[in-house]
Amino acid sequence: MKVLLLFLLIACLSLIGCPSYSVHPLYTDQDAVVEPALEGTWSDPDSDDKEGIVFRKSGDRKYTLSVFHPDTKVKENYEVHLVRLGDQMFMDIIADDQTVGNAKLDGPMGVIPTHLIWRVKISGDDLAYATLEDEAIRKQSAAGGAALNYQMVGDRVLVTTPTDALRGYISAHSQDAFSKMDHLKRIGKAPSQP
Repeated sequence: MKVLLLFLLIACLSLIGCPSYSVHPLYTDQDAVVEPALEGTWSDPDSDDKEGIVFRKSGDRKYTLSVFHPDTKVKENYEVHLVRLGDQMFMDIIADDQTVGNAKLDGPMGVIPTHLIWRVKISGDDLAYATLEDEAIRKQSAAGGAALNYQMVGDRVLVTTPTDALRGYISAHSQDAFSKMDHLKRIGKAPSQP
């Protein structure tokens, strides 16, 4: 499933394109938003794999994202915050923990959590997402455009630009700094609205 491969990037695997990671969040505690339509189980419609990812509200302005791999009994958990910049919605995803069966795994020594940024659009039972791409960041920097500060970690871009400037860049480059949209479909009914 494409989405599971994307999450495995945190473990240094690759997917089509190379998402960038950020040291700083895109959201602030004051502007993280709630989107009830996000809650539920989603799956890749182009995959024969029936695994899904589950979004649940876990705080005033926070979600958890869980991915369960039944064949290995591995469950990955992520903290998710949504933010609106202009008329676009973005998702800030950060790894939280991982379990095998009931045992929580410790992360590798020296690893710090980083933020994966998606541009998202939820329409009914469709969740479209695109990742912030490192190639676009490198090209804009080489061309002298409004570049982000970053460090190369191996062959990956780690954005070091602080939150305020990162938000300005994302707002200005929401179309040209992100991958093409991929789609997830809701499994079952949408959650009831209060």
